[in-house]
Amino acid sequence: MMHHRVIADNGLKVTSGGCAVAVRLPWYRSLPLSVVDVVSIEFDGRVIDMSNVVFQLEGSSIRLDELRARTTENWFVLDTAYLVLNEKNLEVGKEYDVAVTLAIYPPYLKDLHRVVRTQKRLLAH
Repeated sequence: MMHHRVIADNGLKVTSGGCAVAVRLPWYRSLPLSVVDVVSIEFDGRVIDMSNVVFQLEGSSIRLDELRARTTENWFVLDTAYLVLNEKNLEVGKEYDVAVTLAIYPPYLKDLHRVVRTQKRLLAH
């Protein structure tokens, strides 16, 4: 279900501090940030240190270890979030295999733990 849409097709942007990967919520309803877990990010098979990743949504930057406390903030299904990291060795115009694994725990479905891994080849821009 919607796993192919987690990473946006044109979702890799090189920034002055590193890069940002555009991601979408792999669920049919909006969810509180507290039930979203960014499990891993990989570039060309290399796992990124998650302590260097920041979740950005609607102009707010949130450390991944702060997501659980965000019970009143929602990720709406039409909104794009960004996983921002200080991966400074990416080059504009070069393609990378990017993999993102997200886990969600919808609060209205007891004991559901959904893990979605998506991989795409993206051109850095």
